[in-house]
Amino acid sequence: MRYLPPWVTGLILAVLNTLLFLYFSSPWGIGGAEMKLVAAIENLVIPSHVSSNLHFQTFAPQVNWFVMLIIGIVIGAFISANMGRDFKVRVPQERKWLAYTFIGGMLMGLGERIGNGCNVGHILSGVPQFSIASIVGGAFIVVGAYVGSKIIVRLV
Repeated sequence: MRYLPPWVTGLILAVLNTLLFLYFSSPWGIGGAEMKLVAAIENLVIPSHVSSNLHFQTFAPQVNWFVMLIIGIVIGAFISANMGRDFKVRVPQERKWLAYTFIGGMLMGLGERIGNGCNVGHILSGVPQFSIASIVGGAFIVVGAYVGSKIIVRLV
């Protein structure tokens, strides 16, 4: 299967992000939408928890274009992987990698909430707007990825 060159993919993402910002007055991000999607699902199961949450009293969990973007990314990635015959459910042989993955995901989620934005939002949207918080956040994302990769290499 043919893939797009990275620079073409980057250019397409830059144009899409610019169009999203011009049309919706909001840059591309995933963390906030993911939180809204989970809260909307939780609202169907435990509405009392969502209604008592101070954050959701200010920012109501709703299905908006951000949420639809996340759903589209997941569905599009699944379709693309199937078309390229790359889709396969993989479970690590060593169970410790499941724990590492879970802990890493929890730390990323915590960082997203503390940093008030996800890595995608900071790097793809905040850095091009010269946001100081996003520049600092992006630098720490790069440093964290580097240190994390060194730790994983030592564990393997």
